[in-house]
Amino acid sequence: MLIAIPSEAPGGLDAAISAHFGQCHAFTLVELNGDDVGSARIVPNVEHTHGGCLTPVHLLEDQGVDALVAGGMGARPLAGFQDVGIKVYFKEGATTVSEAVQLLSQGVCREFGPSQTCGGGDSCGHDHHHEVVERPPVEGPLEAGSGRAVGFTYTLFDAETGEQIDSSEGQGPVSYLHGSGQILPGLEQAMGGLGVGASATVTLPPEEAYGPRNPQLVHSVPRSQFETPVEPGSRVQTRTPQGIAVLHVLEVTDEEVTLDANHPLAGRAVRFSVEVVDVQQAAPEELAAGRLLV
Repeated sequence: MLIAIPSEAPGGLDAAISAHFGQCHAFTLVELNGDDVGSARIVPNVEHTHGGCLTPVHLLEDQGVDALVAGGMGARPLAGFQDVGIKVYFKEGATTVSEAVQLLSQGVCREFGPSQTCGGGDSCGHDHHHEVVERPPVEGPLEAGSGRAVGFTYTLFDAETGEQIDSSEGQGPVSYLHGSGQILPGLEQAMGGLGVGASATVTLPPEEAYGPRNPQLVHSVPRSQFETPVEPGSRVQTRTPQGIAVLHVLEVTDEEVTLDANHPLAGRAVRFSVEVVDVQQAAPEELAAGRLLV
């Protein structure tokens, strides 16, 4: 069975499940045969305008997907998936692609029903967080700090060239548990003490961002190892003793494909511009889990 999970960039088994089904960066497609997790690959999402919520339906239908695991779904795309024979499952407590695959293989994920379907007719189905977690009132100043659930927007730049690399615009705020190590330590430190509406800019050298570039992680393999076409700039996955690794294609010739296992931003100093938009006290079960559950 080929399953798809809406994923944050760059996708892959370790990627976070996107909170916005229709606006996710990519879909991670995973072969699942019983409890056996087979190959995984990444399919970039395609842009669609309001009312075009069937675009992902046709994208995944063309990829031969059998099932989708997501956190929220509008009535219109759900009906579209049902029309093309793609089953839609609720992600339950999964926060990453690998967790979703595991829960689905264990039979934990329910098929979508009225309680998981968001209102709004043609809603593209972002994750409305149907899990029930009661968060206590915030004690003290309403600012980012240890044990707080923090929501923020961001824009990411290359610190040397000023090139914009990424942004949360159009995707909604990013949420994390402060002090859990879910975001870059330097970024988390800069956000400490910021109240709702406050902003900050932080520049991180490569060592504190995505690591220095390691030339030993660049290697070439025979072109014959790839059953499907690959192009420079695309991503492929391979199984390693540590799990699934995402590799970036640097060069393709008739004989070889040059792959890079470095993070795409390795070796680059980056600058984050952030604004805190929400601060809540994390629930006891979230503190125990070391991550947000909604």
